[in-house]
Amino acid sequence: MNIAGRLQALRKHMSEHKLDIYLIPSIDAHNSEYVPECWQRRPWISGFDGSAGEVMVTMEHAYLWTDGRYFLQANQQLDANHYSLMKQSGFTPETEQWLADNGKGKRLGIDPRLVGIERANKFEKIMSSISGEMVVLEENLVDKAKLDLGEHASLPSAPAFHLAEMYTGISLTQRLQWLRNKLAEADVDYIALNVLDEIAWLFNIRGADIDYNPLVISYALVGRNEAILFVDREKIGHELLSILTGAGVKLAEYNDFGKTVSALKGVVWLDEKTATYWMLKEASINAKVKLSRSPIVAAKACKNETEKEGARKAHIKDAAAVINFFVWLEQNWKSGVDEISAAEMLADFRSQQPDLKGSSFSTISGFASNGAIIHYRATPETSKVINDSTLYLIDSGGQYLEGTTDITRTLHLGVPTETQRRHYTLVLKGHLALARAIFPYGTCGEHLDVLARQALWNEYLNYRHGTGHGVGSFLCVHEGPQKISQALSGVPLIPGMIVSNEPGLYLDGEYGIRIENLCLIHEISAAKNSEYGPFYGFEDLTLVPYCKKLINLDLLDKVEVEQINSYYQQIREKVRPLLNEEQQSWLDSELKLID
Repeated sequence: MNIAGRLQALRKHMSEHKLDIYLIPSIDAHNSEYVPECWQRRPWISGFDGSAGEVMVTMEHAYLWTDGRYFLQANQQLDANHYSLMKQSGFTPETEQWLADNGKGKRLGIDPRLVGIERANKFEKIMSSISGEMVVLEENLVDKAKLDLGEHASLPSAPAFHLAEMYTGISLTQRLQWLRNKLAEADVDYIALNVLDEIAWLFNIRGADIDYNPLVISYALVGRNEAILFVDREKIGHELLSILTGAGVKLAEYNDFGKTVSALKGVVWLDEKTATYWMLKEASINAKVKLSRSPIVAAKACKNETEKEGARKAHIKDAAAVINFFVWLEQNWKSGVDEISAAEMLADFRSQQPDLKGSSFSTISGFASNGAIIHYRATPETSKVINDSTLYLIDSGGQYLEGTTDITRTLHLGVPTETQRRHYTLVLKGHLALARAIFPYGTCGEHLDVLARQALWNEYLNYRHGTGHGVGSFLCVHEGPQKISQALSGVPLIPGMIVSNEPGLYLDGEYGIRIENLCLIHEISAAKNSEYGPFYGFEDLTLVPYCKKLINLDLLDKVEVEQINSYYQQIREKVRPLLNEEQQSWLDSELKLID
């Protein structure tokens, strides 16, 4: 990877536009966390391929900002001759402060399709205050640099498909009518949508345009009396076309979205968090703009009864696949299983489950020191052979028609040290504390985060990532607006939301520990008569035992032991029947906390 050559090609175009600084975010025009290869601009220009981070390129040097999950990875992947790693203290980019400190009198170039409205306004204000200028460009300069170097990638062309009502719980016609009612309530004429999982949810469509995310690259425009899906028509087969047109949906070419929005009159609703600066400029040409959160965000996060039951079914199947893998690993590790072959074998066990549509993210399979890299991805150069000397961490998930799964387990194939058992049990205590939390209406994730960290903090330990993220329903494995984190969200956790519970501990150069379940938030019926209610709790969806040999029972109290036993009873009842006799024997042994 010739980073110097790529930076040189980019700087040529920066010079042509008289730019001093050029911003390269991770996201695409749809505010996606995971983007298709053709829009992988930040990895291309920097060599860093973590899922979070952004780059500022000046005419002399380049800078990459990322958070604590990726410090080790970024140090390994960045060329120090051309890049400086800027370590963020949290999960919010700190490029604005850097600009304020370093951008006096300079010209900052942005692609307005890749910058949100609020952020673009902030950039403009900063640059103006320091006698600089924000330059809004018509084209992406990284794309132009790639073309100069003979690189060009077309948009993905995977076919889209209809997700039946037996999985969604509601028809396309009903969803469109619901959204139109929201438009009427807000007194607006249209809503313009760019976020792909919102479009997929609204139109009950799924696709394969982005690895691990069943999405279709598209825009959408919904009005009081019309709905337009802007998409490559080659992706829409006869069956899906019939369903869409039957619900009154019109199709238009993907690239026609901008000119269609610019011709609208009346009031256009844009999501203040996810709509781009380009969308605002186009919509403002002939219409007034209402900026507030899309109503789809909250509706998508709160699963209906069909989606809840689908999530439960998906996790039971997924648990069977993971347990099958653990049995296989214990029997075969001595033959030379490495991180890559282990991940491939787990994917193979998942593929044997009905209605699987692939992985929900790139499996994190990390043995020994690789497990301490929070978002590690094994490569042929880094993959370690797994043995019985220390800990192995595997974080994986599946996309099933019924729902999306995400599970992390840490195990030891030999005899762990007392320190390893202590560290694992401290993480487990935080995991259990969060899982049994009871909380009233209005509680946000930031109010609960401390529960998962307290046992670690008592030992002066911590982890540099959030404790929980939202999860979609056969959609994205990372879904907002809910999360459990030290970072403020202001989003109450309410019934129907799915969140992860994943505290961890990472010792650089030694090993990593993470324990992750997905949980469904539900109302506690016993508290219905409380004057302080309603009260909510978590239902564990993930149904895989913890690593018995890593649990130090002396560090657990009676409540925690009873909690584990109750959880294990659920595994016996729901997962054991899906296993063969050999797998059942392994499971029975793991479910006995005391032999």
